[in-house]
Amino acid sequence: MPNQTAALPIIAESPDQHAAIQHALDSVRETLGMEVAYLSEFVDERAVFRAVSAPGLEAMIQPSQSMDLREVYCKHILDGGLPRLMPDTSAHTIAVDLPITQMIPIGSHLSVPVHRPDGSVFGMFCFLSRHPRPDLGPDALTLVEAQSANVAHQLVAAPPVMA
Repeated sequence: MPNQTAALPIIAESPDQHAAIQHALDSVRETLGMEVAYLSEFVDERAVFRAVSAPGLEAMIQPSQSMDLREVYCKHILDGGLPRLMPDTSAHTIAVDLPITQMIPIGSHLSVPVHRPDGSVFGMFCFLSRHPRPDLGPDALTLVEAQSANVAHQLVAAPPVMA
């Protein structure tokens, strides 16, 4: 289960920018028909949830919670072991072997990195459903990639904060 993280840095310089990040999560999640969406930040080998859209599932995931990067899909996607778009996670051995896949469960997953202005990875822009979604295709990935770039422009341009 996710852990609470002591440090909760400001990810946007203004309330309007924070609202824009939340709106992007909400609208893409709704457009794709996914159950959970979040923006994570990588801090000390952890994925820290900075913004979350998960109506009815708030007990499962909340801002400021974190998980070890080895236990989530993020690191495997960045390393190339998992694709950014998985309409059915059961088709990917690495995903099946991660305990989180059964714990939540995760049937489909779509995630892209969010980059800082210097090109380094801030974290991930993620969407998941508890059920396989064979209807998810390249158009869904294109939408998420475009919104990830928009979210990146809303982030504070400061260097990463270590917890």
